Amino acid sequence: MCGIVGYSGPKEPLPILINGLSRLEYRGYDSAGIAISDGNKITIEKKEGKLDVLKDHLKNNQMSGNVGIGHTRWATHGVPNDVNAHPHSDNNEEFAIIHNGIIENYAEIKKDLLNEGFEFKSDTDTEVVAVELSRKWSGELLKTVVDVANSLEGTYALLVTTTKEEGTIVAGRLMSPLVLGVGDDEVFLASDSAAILEHTKKMIFLENGDFVEIKNGKYKLFDSDLNEIEREIQEIDWEVSEAEKSGYDHFMYKEILEQSEVIERTISGRLDTNSDDIPIKSDHASKFEKIWIVACGTAYHAGLFGKDLFEKVLGVPVSVELASEFRYREPIVGKNDLGIVISQSGETMDTIAATELLKENGSHVLALVNVVGSSLARMADSVFYLHVGPEIGVASTKAYLGMLVSQLVLAKHWDSKNRLDVSFDEIAELPNLIEKTMACEDQIKEISEKIYKKNDIYFIGRGLDYALAAEGALKLKEISYLHAEALAAGELKHGTLALIEEGTPVIVTASQNHLLDKTTSNVQEVIARGAYVIAIGDSESEKLENISNDYVTLPDSNEILTTVISIIPLQFIAYHVANKNGQSIDQPRNLAKSVTVE
Repeated sequence: MCGIVGYSGPKEPLPILINGLSRLEYRGYDSAGIAISDGNKITIEKKEGKLDVLKDHLKNNQMSGNVGIGHTRWATHGVPNDVNAHPHSDNNEEFAIIHNGIIENYAEIKKDLLNEGFEFKSDTDTEVVAVELSRKWSGELLKTVVDVANSLEGTYALLVTTTKEEGTIVAGRLMSPLVLGVGDDEVFLASDSAAILEHTKKMIFLENGDFVEIKNGKYKLFDSDLNEIEREIQEIDWEVSEAEKSGYDHFMYKEILEQSEVIERTISGRLDTNSDDIPIKSDHASKFEKIWIVACGTAYHAGLFGKDLFEKVLGVPVSVELASEFRYREPIVGKNDLGIVISQSGETMDTIAATELLKENGSHVLALVNVVGSSLARMADSVFYLHVGPEIGVASTKAYLGMLVSQLVLAKHWDSKNRLDVSFDEIAELPNLIEKTMACEDQIKEISEKIYKKNDIYFIGRGLDYALAAEGALKLKEISYLHAEALAAGELKHGTLALIEEGTPVIVTASQNHLLDKTTSNVQEVIARGAYVIAIGDSESEKLENISNDYVTLPDSNEILTTVISIIPLQFIAYHVANKNGQSIDQPRNLAKSVTVE
């Protein structure tokens, strides 16, 4: 989950590396560091803490050279401190290396190196690789890096430079994302294209087993047998402004507010029965015997929403699976099954492994991802891009909404028997509905004032509303650090009612009017135990409104679309509660945006 960036070219590396790391800090913020080589020596500066700590440290430090690498860390091996921060070096300080991933056999390699008299400063798996490069030096950086990499078990994106070969960076990738940016006589490397977007939109997404040798702003690609290869250069259509705060206090807040605009992109060109942008047509979809939706975290919650839609329109069973569990059991996947894998980044390690399992069993795999050229996009048989632009806030908002809407669009295209009570014309109104829903923010601010000091908050809903409740609870937990729990409303009486006491906040999503009477009965149960009820529904939910302490009224719309827009008040609740508590909203503790480790 760490962020890495590299540069080779005519410019000074330091500002390029710092700016790149600032766009990658969502991947980890336990420490940050930079290494710059001038051909004679490598200067390394690194500090525990967020990137700003390193920036302050470098204010009066002139690091100059022709190549540089930088790293922002999410700790796996070794506590966050200056010593464990990347870059790491060998005993002679002739190599500098940064790494995203986990080296599973590092202990064995370290034992051998210790027996040979090599020394170590840190507790990391990465330093072992740096020392091993020194031991195995062959006289050529590319050959040495490939030799060492081929002996590693686990995952990695590696960037290495050395004083032994002036002006050279060698990088390699196995299961951890790595993007090569191609400029005019300059080359960039990064974990994510957003880090280098201001310099170039021409990107090469490295494949597993790829290595790149960069010398003086030029690059060559190789496989793990040192055969020279070629990869397609892709043009990224994201704008630099999408990866910037643009005057807002937090990326998360900006990303909530821009959802109307981004959903316009998600549905654009896709609401026509003859659209070329639908990867699986209705006649093909109707032949699947089962659907497996596989995802993690927020994407998993989006899958719960999709389950109901796909079962309804296709009449086949749909199983929603946590990727981290799915890959370690023996699911009965058939050759006539469809696997839908969902991930914002397209680099989530557990989801990638689950995708491999689906493909090994003969399933057709459809990827719902946001990042063009990501690992999942390349692995899948079919791809449906979210088109929501770069999402920087660790707590997903616009990508989640994009996942909901993407599944809705697909379900409608597959709805040959008109089982789904929504039209393409109604879906086309979603951006307007989202914009109208934003008007609830002032009311949410007032509600947040009432609950931000509470330690326990419960979210309840039925049917599709439960899927929304699960995501609302996760958002609140992620950035406020309050205990939040989501339940199917009917399950309250099976244990959780014991935890409801005077003043306990219970947040109710009630967008589905055909379930309103049952939901209202469940709300009466918590009211009888003293709960403070905050309900979210449309103007038809008068019965629920009358018994709630606070009621957030959504714009009137089709029932399914009302469910979709219900997430916006929940996002606002999480944001304003966390903001009221003074939390680090874009960089919540212990978390990172792209989970590229198990």
